[in-house]
Amino acid sequence: MKQVRRSVSVLVLGCLAALSGCGGTDTVVDQSKRGEAASLNLQLAIDYFRQGNLPLAKEKLERSLEQDPRNPTSHAAAGLLYDRLGEFDTAEQHYERAVSLNDKDPDIHNNFAVFLCRRGKYERGEKEALLAAGDPLYKTPEAAYLNAGICARGASDLPRAEQYFRRALTVRPQFSQALLEMADIELRGQNYLPAKAFLERYHSFEKPNPVSLWLGVRIERGRGNLAQAGDYARRLKNDYPTADETKRLLELERQRR
Repeated sequence: MKQVRRSVSVLVLGCLAALSGCGGTDTVVDQSKRGEAASLNLQLAIDYFRQGNLPLAKEKLERSLEQDPRNPTSHAAAGLLYDRLGEFDTAEQHYERAVSLNDKDPDIHNNFAVFLCRRGKYERGEKEALLAAGDPLYKTPEAAYLNAGICARGASDLPRAEQYFRRALTVRPQFSQALLEMADIELRGQNYLPAKAFLERYHSFEKPNPVSLWLGVRIERGRGNLAQAGDYARRLKNDYPTADETKRLLELERQRR
């Protein structure tokens, strides 16, 4: 509120200093037009970003921010864009600005959490994710709990990570990514039967992929079910011969010879 009052005060003082150039109605109309232009450029930036045209997305987003530098959504979009461009310091500055302009938007908090956890800033990322998850109006709190769990796992706190993944599944029992994370958590704890159960639930919703097949290989090896482990291994090598998980499998097989 104090910032708003200061802005108004500056505007009023400017008008008093130059009455001939400060018509109230014209100022409102001009601001309205700039706001509409900023919104249009923001939408164009988002469209170009989705199309993968990052140069045009950057151009339109910079124009939007010039026209309305206090739009939190534009700053959050800039965070996403500069993250994709590899300009991480600039991305973080825009996320910080977005949060400072609107600390009640759960989408901004959740996107910021993803960015922070990827940058290894797990504690702050977890807090941002929980701010999103705790918003009673947020439509996808399970995604925020998932991100909080990923942050906790990155900080090597597996019990807390498990707590968040289970919260995500409480909100949405068929949340496939949380099921996969729980399979991994159980595998790490050598709880092979629960790990198998979570993986089977995952495969009931999602097509097997390199990550899930590699999990299956290790879970079944842990259970001593070499036939099932071999089936997962064959599918991984046949369907995804160039995947990183396949390379790990081949290295494991070489070590066991």
